[in-house]
Amino acid sequence: MKRYISFSVLIAGMVLYSGCGEDRSTLYDSSGHKIGLSGKKTRWIYDTREGRNMISQNYVYIPGGFDVDGDGIDEGGFWLAKYEAKESNETVSPLNLGTIREAIRNNFLIYNPETRLFDQQLDANSTVYRSTPLFTVPELHVNRIVFNDEGNATGSYSPVEAAVAMNYSQIEDVPWRLSLPSEKQWMQVVKLVINNKANWTSGKVGEGRLYQGKRYSSTNRRYFVIENSILGNDKHVPKDYSTRVYDLSGGLAEWTKGMFAINDRFLGGNAGLIEYMALGANAPMWWMPVLEGEARPLHSIYGAGMYFDGSNTSGATDTLNLTGVTGDVDPFAVVARGGSAAIGDESLTGVSAAKLSYGPGFKDPSIGFRGASEYVE
Repeated sequence: MKRYISFSVLIAGMVLYSGCGEDRSTLYDSSGHKIGLSGKKTRWIYDTREGRNMISQNYVYIPGGFDVDGDGIDEGGFWLAKYEAKESNETVSPLNLGTIREAIRNNFLIYNPETRLFDQQLDANSTVYRSTPLFTVPELHVNRIVFNDEGNATGSYSPVEAAVAMNYSQIEDVPWRLSLPSEKQWMQVVKLVINNKANWTSGKVGEGRLYQGKRYSSTNRRYFVIENSILGNDKHVPKDYSTRVYDLSGGLAEWTKGMFAINDRFLGGNAGLIEYMALGANAPMWWMPVLEGEARPLHSIYGAGMYFDGSNTSGATDTLNLTGVTGDVDPFAVVARGGSAAIGDESLTGVSAAKLSYGPGFKDPSIGFRGASEYVE
């Protein structure tokens, strides 16, 4: 039996249809909702019960619809905590945290110089990290985490502690597992930030400076604007979807789940703080702050941040005993993003700043984290 679309719905769709890369059979109602052939509008992801649950816990949807890592596949969207992590008063029982080796293998992704992607796990038989229970590590500290606009962000969580805290800070009645953001997800945010004119002091992409996050209220907390249709169109949100993410570029740096073997760092741990422009061909372009259509990474004067490759080749620094000893001994460095306080250098401030000198057992008041979901299908 044939189905017909009402005349009023058809007119609304013709008025709101943009014609940009969209199937011309797609219609919209006056609220911007998609209308299927049945005449029933499609709910956007933030209108669903699951989406409302995420929003209630201060997560925002980051749109996809474009290729982040250069593998020819457009990424989906995901949920990202709007604010940096804050501790709740609920401690996590240390008895069920698993082993040190399992915690690293299950929560982090290692950079693969052959594929130039973070697509490897720690070897299941690795002798680098102990197979002893994680709760036996001295000074281990884990609380459940919340994300809100109250008080100061939580620093002094090692990457392992942050990952475990996220495992115990899930949201009920949602299908998405929450963890630290991946490097691909962080760079998805970077690309949406730097290609959005709303985040530039001049009002034009690539001119002036990137805001170190726009100031709001009387505090020093700042935000970047994230929008759909900047680099692609995400089907889960309207074309004119816009949201804000706070504290990405100043204050605390933030852990991701990305790890580098010491020998795979792009400068071998010798060069310290440099511009992304100096990394050369051995670093993948997708991992640098490059404007769409441009060939060269942004300079730090634009507020994009710089790259810090550590100061030694003996290993990344740990303050927790994960390998048997502490100090500059860890063969892996976890990526810390954004912020400037981690080495006390304001020139590092920027949404794409990267620091590769800390192992999974390193903790310091200057480094925090935020949660992210897996990609939304």
